[in-house]
Amino acid sequence: MLPARTQHAPLAPTPSSDELFEAMLTWLQGKSEHTRRSYQKVMRDFLHFVQCHPREVRPLDVAAWKEHLKREGLTDSTISQRLSAVSSYYQYLQKPFFDGRPLLTHNPVQGVERRDLEISPYEKSRKVSSADFNDILAQIERHTPHGARDYAMLLFYVLCGRRLSEVVGLYGRDLRPEKNKVQYKVRLKGGKSKWKEMPPPVWQAIRTYLATAQRTLRPDEPLFMATVDNGDYLRDFYQVERPTAPQPLTGAAVGQALKRYAIKAGLDPASLSVHSLRHLGAELFNEASGDILQTQQFLDHAHLNTTQIYLTQLQGSDHKHWEEMMRRLNE
Repeated sequence: MLPARTQHAPLAPTPSSDELFEAMLTWLQGKSEHTRRSYQKVMRDFLHFVQCHPREVRPLDVAAWKEHLKREGLTDSTISQRLSAVSSYYQYLQKPFFDGRPLLTHNPVQGVERRDLEISPYEKSRKVSSADFNDILAQIERHTPHGARDYAMLLFYVLCGRRLSEVVGLYGRDLRPEKNKVQYKVRLKGGKSKWKEMPPPVWQAIRTYLATAQRTLRPDEPLFMATVDNGDYLRDFYQVERPTAPQPLTGAAVGQALKRYAIKAGLDPASLSVHSLRHLGAELFNEASGDILQTQQFLDHAHLNTTQIYLTQLQGSDHKHWEEMMRRLNE
């Protein structure tokens, strides 16, 4: 049972309800679409749990929510991510606004102990082996438009080590063929973008896909397009107009395709995700280059430490001295 609430005494003037919720909308607008949806859900669930205005939230409320998430069976990493999302909102409120003063001067998340959360950002990392990936590719009917598309797409994920949205979000304007190479534009976390070289086998697979699908890639068209409109029957039922522009393949459709091929290859689909292909690409590149700095650039990690953690989680930590330890133990 939480003790009775006491009114905060912030240094800034007490903001109105509208100001805080308007600030929440502004805070969310600065995020990517995926992050925005995720943070919206977190804030909705958080405010539903604490049952009070954001201005009145105390560290005890946040601590109670953290314990609630534990009882719900969420992993420590997920709980930490949700606490970070709420903290990000309050940090935003502490910035100077129109009159040069913050809307709030306290962040209730800062008062919550988090050292009990065992956090590894890649604890769920699972890579697919090279042999299994080749088995998956062998299941694809590459002579069909959707098969040629899937082959090019899956090869793209591994040889370029990209995240899910970074490939399905590509349009014709994001490819830049030159005399001896092809570059593609990748949109990274944080809204940044850069041009990167495309491996020739990926470009050849894309050209084969476009030829098989009898497509000429236009600047305003998605690179990887859906071959079947699964929403057609719903539009007919609800009498909704069909989209006039070609539709890109969704991330969910890519994941479903990967799992279908995995089943055909005799693999466990539950153990695979599209991100597993990025993991495989990371390991292959690191083995080929032997240089963790190059691997960091390949994966576009902002910090080298992130790459080190990433590879350690995928490969595990070697126990190099167990033989000598056993020898000494038996002396």
